[in-house]
Amino acid sequence: MIKFLLGFLLGMIGVFAIQERSEAADVKIVDAAGLIRGVRVVRDSSRVTVSLVDATGARGECVATNLDGIASERREAVSPKGECVFKGLAAGTWQITVTGGVRWRAHIDE
Repeated sequence: MIKFLLGFLLGMIGVFAIQERSEAADVKIVDAAGLIRGVRVVRDSSRVTVSLVDATGARGECVATNLDGIASERREAVSPKGECVFKGLAAGTWQITVTGGVRWRAHIDE
C-alpha cells in the first residue's frame, strides 16, 4: 500500500512538472553569423538588453529579427549608456544586429 501511494505521489509530481515545462518556451538570441548569444526559458515574453562592448560614442540602432517568422522586426535606438532594450520579445529565435558592426553582449530577463 505504501509503495502504491509513493508511486502515485511521484507520478503526480511528474505530471505537474511536465505540464509546467510545456507552458514555457525558449528565447534564443543569435548574432548575424548565427552564433548563439543567449538562451532563456520564459513563460510568455522577455526583456532583452543588448550592451555594446565599447560604448564610446555609441549611436545607431539595434535590430531584432524573428527568425521563426512569427513576430515582426523590432528596432531600438542605442542609448547614451550603449544599450538597446527590447521589451516583450516573444519566445522564439531572434537575430540581433547592431549598426556599425560593433561587438555586443545580450542579457535576457523574463
